[in-house]
Amino acid sequence: MRFFKLFRKNSNGNFDYVKYALGEIILVVLGILIALQVNNLNETRIEKRAMKDYFQKISFNINADIKESKRLLKFRQDHIVSCNKVSKALIENNFSDQLLIQKAIFEMIIEVQLNYNKDAFESLKSSGYLRYLKNEELEESLNDYYNQINQIEMFEIDQRDWANALELELDKNGFFYSYTQLDQKVHADLFTLMGNYTSELKNHPGHKIRNGCFFCSCNFLIKII
Repeated sequence: MRFFKLFRKNSNGNFDYVKYALGEIILVVLGILIALQVNNLNETRIEKRAMKDYFQKISFNINADIKESKRLLKFRQDHIVSCNKVSKALIENNFSDQLLIQKAIFEMIIEVQLNYNKDAFESLKSSGYLRYLKNEELEESLNDYYNQINQIEMFEIDQRDWANALELELDKNGFFYSYTQLDQKVHADLFTLMGNYTSELKNHPGHKIRNGCFFCSCNFLIKII
């Protein structure tokens, strides 16, 4: 009888140990699950904050791009108006408004181009966070916007190469040299630093090239933005 009592006592002790061990395992598993959940929440919070920062930068860049585009659009629209006025005046042998003529020619040869800022969007794509964006319409709009500005930049490069080629041609045939040598006075004003446009320049071989710039380049510039 005593043997069976001891056996029963030991069995109960082993059973209590097993329950204790199972309880410890359950607590460890619950602790791991809770830790994983907290870690996932932290990562989600970090990702959301990073996404917010990226989109704030993208929004700032796009607003700056729009502002710059409007500024350049106005510059080119104003330039078209002055080019048309100057072309009409030169056709009529009217050289009275030298400031307008010089301004139109100067604006024709300077390079004023768009510089879109794509850094924030490129950083967002590189980060991998873009895959967490649940708004398909927003993602499509972003991709469409940056695809369009890539096309505009290609047009800008083509226009700049074309303008540089014309400028080189004007320089090769001595048009700019003749232009600046017609007036030997020293001027502080940038627009009046160049020479006077007279009938002598109108008979110069570069005059036709210059006319081509006025009639073609301005209309091309206005179409690409």
